[in-house]
Amino acid sequence: MYHALIVDDEIHAVRGLQAGVNWKRLDVGDVHTALSMKQAQEIFQNHPIHLMVCDIEMPQGSGLELAAWVKERFPETETIFLTCHSDFAFAKQAIQLDSFDYLLKPVDYSELEVVVGKALGKMKKEKELRSFEETHHHYRKLWEYHRPVVADRFWQDLIHRKIPSNPSAIQEHLSAAGLPYSEDVRFMPLYIRVQRWHKELSERDRRIMEYAIRNVLEEVMKSVPGTAVIPVEDGALLMIAPLDEPDEEAQIREHGDAFIRNCNQYLYCDLSCYFGGMIALHELADMLRRLQELDENNVTQVNRTFILGEKRRPENPMKPAPLAEWGEWMKQGSRDKLIGQVSLYLESWKGTGSGADAQTVHSFYQDFLQMVFFVLQSKGLQANRVFAHNLLTDKPESVLRSLSSLQEWTRYVIEVAMNHIHSIEENLSVVDKAKRYILEQIGQQDLSREVVASHVFLNPDYLTRIFKKETGMSLSDYLQTTRIDYAKELLAGTGQSVSDIAIASGYSNLSYFSTIFKKATGMNPVDYRKRAQRH
Repeated sequence: MYHALIVDDEIHAVRGLQAGVNWKRLDVGDVHTALSMKQAQEIFQNHPIHLMVCDIEMPQGSGLELAAWVKERFPETETIFLTCHSDFAFAKQAIQLDSFDYLLKPVDYSELEVVVGKALGKMKKEKELRSFEETHHHYRKLWEYHRPVVADRFWQDLIHRKIPSNPSAIQEHLSAAGLPYSEDVRFMPLYIRVQRWHKELSERDRRIMEYAIRNVLEEVMKSVPGTAVIPVEDGALLMIAPLDEPDEEAQIREHGDAFIRNCNQYLYCDLSCYFGGMIALHELADMLRRLQELDENNVTQVNRTFILGEKRRPENPMKPAPLAEWGEWMKQGSRDKLIGQVSLYLESWKGTGSGADAQTVHSFYQDFLQMVFFVLQSKGLQANRVFAHNLLTDKPESVLRSLSSLQEWTRYVIEVAMNHIHSIEENLSVVDKAKRYILEQIGQQDLSREVVASHVFLNPDYLTRIFKKETGMSLSDYLQTTRIDYAKELLAGTGQSVSDIAIASGYSNLSYFSTIFKKATGMNPVDYRKRAQRH
């Protein structure tokens, strides 16, 4: 059975969580409560606490201060924060303290139960792994087989602050993991982030390529014994190499540039490398955060090696985007001019002294959308009726990650918005584009009006209306007619079997195809072929 602690300075909130959550079903035996940081610390000193549910805003010591105290002394305790404010600064500190989750008040009890269940499930898996580590000396062969997994677990625990950040505790865990580093060894960290893949990859292929990058890096560093390469997150690696003396800056940059060239040439990606300063292991988690911040603010430079603390070129004042002028061009239908000028403006960010960073990209993203929505509103159009659902709801991390992604996104948004704003003049081109796409994809069984609408960047209902106005038939009827016409051509002009022709025309069921074909032509496919061949 697990032990939980609820910390909140509001007694009613504490009682609500006690009664509203089904703790017994979650395998939580004792639920302790505290109304302040001091009371919570006393409970930690006297009881084993596996899970803490803690309010952030409290007098006499905030929840963030309490969590930092707990992380230092009881690193295996998982923390779930509750707060009344969706403040990014709070969320950022909660993430840095490696909290399990961050929920807004008033919290839904069923939602909290799901989060608590996940936290305890994670804890159970980690306990099983630690149990294995403690008994490894009884299973030497098994230990040797699993040694890379145990070493990887040590590094993951270290960078996620699961191990107390003091040299003696780290040395104990090093010994347990079988890693032979002495206390006085210093490390050179390198953070690597894939910025962009040169071609579209499936999830499986992307993971294979990331594994290949890790192997290349390990091969390059074979000459430095004890080097570790640690997956940090999707598309990111952290390498730490034990070195007696740091290399000269020029040599460091040369190694990073050579690695980048190999990845560009053979692994089809753009990436950046970030070298930190020489550190002891207890400084690794903080150094990783600094390198990640360096990467987050690098939105314009790719395929470069950066060194933490290197002198930057003087920044030139950023020119504000001429949004009012762009809005007028959008209203007037100057599509190519608008796309070209937006692209030129964003290209100007690429200078190393431009001062463009993550905040610049976030601000531009918000201002650009506001401009587009304002123009749509002035034309009597609502954004949710113009854009495909995913353009408004998908998280913009990929768009905000790099300048090239932002450039692609602005082009898409301009195309979609202007298709609607100038639909009267451009209905024909949109309909023709839809027709062309249908013919190209006629063999796809899942071809639907939603798929066609997505291809031309229009809302399905809107495309259906203008399609019927232009052709006199619905999009669904046109799709069905095109399939039958295509099947008629194949029946008359090829020797393919009827079942193959059905599949090529987008029908997986031969019986259904025959029924639809006869309804449309007055005869079944076999008879149609015989008559066509006689003539």
